[in-house]
Formats: sequence, structure tokens, C-alpha cells
Amino acid sequence: MSPPGMVRVRHFEFLCRSHDIEPTVEKFRAFYQLIRNMGFYSFGNRGSAKKILLNPPKSFHDWKHKFFFIREEVIPIAMIFQAPDTIEKEELPIPKGADWY
Repeated sequence: MSPPGMVRVRHFEFLCRSHDIEPTVEKFRAFYQLIRNMGFYSFGNRGSAKKILLNPPKSFHDWKHKFFFIREEVIPIAMIFQAPDTIEKEELPIPKGADWY
């Protein structure tokens, strides 16, 4: 996952915890959807959902020096490390009536 995707995950977790809301994948998916960004998986805003990260960092200097690859032979299951050319958009309802939203 690219650094911008990880920023969105951590920001969501911190935001939930600061409001005494349990962060869950289901809640995260109400705000973000899986996208392909420069060949890597990341997360983008979900359509008409509230924007919860208003000022994301513009760049991540030197992140590639800390990035590493794992040899395929050491993983016991088949994994795809880079995204396919397209990722289908999920049409999930926005839970606008939920208390936590």
C-alpha cells in the first residue's frame, strides 16, 4: 500500500478513537474505496461521502528508500502485489442516518 493510503487508514482510526467510536472496516468503507494509484493499491474518497481528511499531505519525501519488496517464494499463498489495470467501483450506500456518521 502506498503512503497516502496508509495516511487515510491511520487518520480514520485516530478520528474514530477521538470520538469514542470503534473503527471498523465497514465504517472505513463508508468514506473510502479501493483505487489503483501508480500501480499500487490505495484508498480514494467515496463519491458523495463526507470528506474526513481535508488537507492530506502533498508529498512523502524519501518514502521509496523505506519501501521494500518481499520475495514471492516466501509467501505460502498466491498474492497480487500490484493492482490490475482497473478496479470495479463499489456502489455502497452512504449511512447518512447513522449516529457515528
